Amino acid sequence: MEEKKKQICLRLSEKEKEIIEAKAKNEKMTVNAFILKRLLDDSAEIENAISVLSISALSDEIEALKNENRELKRFEEDLRKDYRETLADIRSTYEVMISSLKETIKSKQVLIDSQETKKGFWSKLFKR
Repeated sequence: MEEKKKQICLRLSEKEKEIIEAKAKNEKMTVNAFILKRLLDDSAEIENAISVLSISALSDEIEALKNENRELKRFEEDLRKDYRETLADIRSTYEVMISSLKETIKSKQVLIDSQETKKGFWSKLFKR
């Protein structure tokens, strides 16, 4: 039993039709045979060309992304360094402030203690 053939209709301008007919005639083929040969044989070549182009474009894109990633890592390291320096400055400022507060508290405590010793027995007892 013979395989059923299917039909594909293609709309072309008169000029396009003439070009295809001339190319088919140059290769001593019918228009149908010429179109089939070109489509089926060239498809592998086209796919290979596309994949080569895609690989090239993708490798360029990958390289660009790698460069961007390196830039971002450098930028992040700079930010971390600045952040560490700022934190160190804040810590040292707080340490100075805390030290100053401790000294103030000690001096106030000494003053309070000296005033307590001047009070009499009954004043100390009743906290007046």
